[in-house]
Amino acid sequence: MNVVLGTKEDRNLLTGLHTVADIYCGDCREILGWKYERAYEASQKYKEGKFILEKCKIVKENW
Repeated sequence: MNVVLGTKEDRNLLTGLHTVADIYCGDCREILGWKYERAYEASQKYKEGKFILEKCKIVKENW
C-alpha cells in the first residue's frame, strides 16, 4: 500500500494530546487514518511512530 503523510498537527484524542499526521492513499488521496508522531504523556509513548488505519477504508483489489 502506498501512502502519503500529511502535515503534522496536535490533536486532543481520547488518550490525551498527540502530534499526528493524516495518512492519505498514494493514488486517490483519500484519508485512510493517521500516524502518531509524538505523545505528550509518558504512558502513551509506545504509540509514537505507529499508524492507525481505518478498516472501512481499506479495499482489497486484484490480490
